[in-house]
Amino acid sequence: MKYKILFTLLAGWISDSQGQDHFSLRQSIDYTLKHHPSQTVYTNNIGIAEANSVQTMAGYLPQVSGSATFTDNLKLQTNVLPAGIFGPEPEEIQLGTKYNSNLGIDVSQTLYDPGKIAGIRGNKPYIAISRLQQEQNEEDIAYNTANAYFQVLIYEEQIAIQTANKIKYEEMVKTLQYQFEKGTVLEKDVDRVRVNLNAANYQLEDAKTRHHLAINTLKNAMGLPIDANLAIIDSINYEQFAERNEDDAFELGALTEVKIGEKSIELQQVNLLTKQAGYLPSVSFFSKIAAQSLANDFSDAFSSWKSFSYVGLSVSVPIFSGFRRQSQVKEERLKLENEKHNLQIREQSYNLRFENAKTSVGTAYGNYQSNKDNMALALKLRKVTEYQYQRGVATLTDFLNDDTAYKSAQSNYINSLYNLIVSQLEFQKSRGNLFPFLNSLQ
Repeated sequence: MKYKILFTLLAGWISDSQGQDHFSLRQSIDYTLKHHPSQTVYTNNIGIAEANSVQTMAGYLPQVSGSATFTDNLKLQTNVLPAGIFGPEPEEIQLGTKYNSNLGIDVSQTLYDPGKIAGIRGNKPYIAISRLQQEQNEEDIAYNTANAYFQVLIYEEQIAIQTANKIKYEEMVKTLQYQFEKGTVLEKDVDRVRVNLNAANYQLEDAKTRHHLAINTLKNAMGLPIDANLAIIDSINYEQFAERNEDDAFELGALTEVKIGEKSIELQQVNLLTKQAGYLPSVSFFSKIAAQSLANDFSDAFSSWKSFSYVGLSVSVPIFSGFRRQSQVKEERLKLENEKHNLQIREQSYNLRFENAKTSVGTAYGNYQSNKDNMALALKLRKVTEYQYQRGVATLTDFLNDDTAYKSAQSNYINSLYNLIVSQLEFQKSRGNLFPFLNSLQ
C-alpha cells in the first residue's frame, strides 16, 4: 500500500517505546490456536470422551472386589420349635454364634452382553466427534483472528492516509496564510484548505479510535488479555486476495461440519443397536473365595477360620418390561432418522453458503478492481490539477475538488479491499480450505 512505509515507521517507533509484542498473521493464528481458552475446553472434551471409552471397556473386563465383615450379635434371635420335635412342649432355641467374621474375594466376568458390546463400538465415533469439534473450533477461531487482523490493517492504512492528508493540508494552510498576509490570495482560500484540514483531523482521530477497538477485538480473538500490548506486522501481499482462483472445487466431504454429522449418524446407529440388544440374553461368570470365623468368645473371633468357595454362571433373559424396550427402540430409530434428515438439510445449507460466498467473492473482486482503477484515475487527475494550480492555471477550488475526489476514491478502494479480504476468507472457509489458504499467504 502507498502509505505503508510512512505508517510502519511511525507505528514501529511508538510500539517499540511501549514494549509491544509484534505479530504477523501466521504468528497471530499460531498464538490463537495455542492460547485461546476454548481450546482447553475442546481438549478436555476429548479427554472426557477417552475416559468414557475406558469406562465402557471396563464393563467387559473382570470385576474383582474384596470384602471383610465383623458382626457382634448383641442378642441372638430366638426361634421356637413346634411341640413334638424334641418333646411334648414347644422348645425355644438360639441359633448362631455371638461373633461372626468374614473375609472374601468376589470375581465376576461378563461373557456375553450385546448391550455392552454395542456400547464399546460407540467409543470410536464418540471420540472422533470430539476431535472433529476441536478442529471446527480451530477453524472458527483462526477465521475470527484473521478477520480481526485484517480489520486492524485496514484501519492502520486509513490512519496512514489521513496522517499524510493532515501533513499536506498543514503545509498548504501555512503557505496560503503567508500568501494571504502578503495580499496575494484571499482569506476564503485559506479557510477552504483549513476546512479540509479539520476534516482530515477528524477522520484521523476517528480512524485511531476504530483502530484501538479493532486491536481489542483482535486480542479477544487471539485469547490475549485485554490489557496486553499488541502490534501487528503488515507483511501480507494484498494482491493475493485479488487473484482469481480457478480451483474453486467444492466437496461436501471436506467440510468438518459434514464429518461431524456423519459421525453423529454412526453414533446414533450404535445407540439404536444398544437398545435393540435389550431383547437379547446376557451371560456372566461369577466366583467367590472366602473364609468365615464363628465364635462365642471375642478372643476366638479371629482364630478359627473356615474357608469356602463357589463358582457359577448367570444367565439373564429379558421377558417383559411393560413395553419399555419397544418404546426405547422406536425412540432411537426416530432419532437416527432425524440425524440423517438434519445432515441432508445442513448439506443443502452448506451448498448454499458456498454458492453465496462464491458470488460474493466474485462481486467483491469486481468492485476491488473498479475502485483500484478509479483511484489510479483520480490520482492522475489530481496530479494534473495540482501541477496546474502550482503554475496558476487552475484555481484552488479545482484542486480541492479533485483532491476530495481522490480521497473518496481512496476510501472506496480501502473498503473494497477489506470486503474482498473478508469475502475471500469466507469463501475459503465455506469450501473447507481455510488453513491451506491462510498458510499460502505471504
